[in-house]
Amino acid sequence: MAGISRLLEIQDGISEMIGKAVSWMCLVMIGVLLFEIAARYLFLSPTSWAHESTTMLYGTFCILGGVYTHKHHAHVRSEVVYHLFPVRGRAVLDVLTNCIVLVMFGVFFFAAVEFALESWQRGELSSKSTWAPPIYPFKSILPLAVGLIWLQTLVHLVRDIQVAFNLVPAEGRS
Repeated sequence: MAGISRLLEIQDGISEMIGKAVSWMCLVMIGVLLFEIAARYLFLSPTSWAHESTTMLYGTFCILGGVYTHKHHAHVRSEVVYHLFPVRGRAVLDVLTNCIVLVMFGVFFFAAVEFALESWQRGELSSKSTWAPPIYPFKSILPLAVGLIWLQTLVHLVRDIQVAFNLVPAEGRS
């Protein structure tokens, strides 16, 4: 049981670290946009790369931020019925929904891997601007994030099973 707890803590740590690292992307995006505004309006020389780079950074920010959000149970859910159940009842509901999420994200993961691999094989470049940066590195973020969300869902599932079957106390679970 101690080995499983350690693996759960490692995944929690990975999700936490990714969330904190990705949060810094906001400052990078703000910096790029401020540079673009200055270049465009002060020097009358707009960039060809600022809008597209902030779009790619924002996509990366959102999908990897989802890993952190999932770790903290911060995604939207309908709690009208959920909170009518006792703690163990909620854990049972969470076991069921986590199983569904694992299947869905498992399928999504394999589709995302194929999506990214095709982009790498073609050496895909963006057609949204004259800058034409490679977009395969950014498309690789999708399977990475989906895989990490899948692992974090597995962590939640294990903990919910422990609570649902009274293997650990339900303290701190809301």
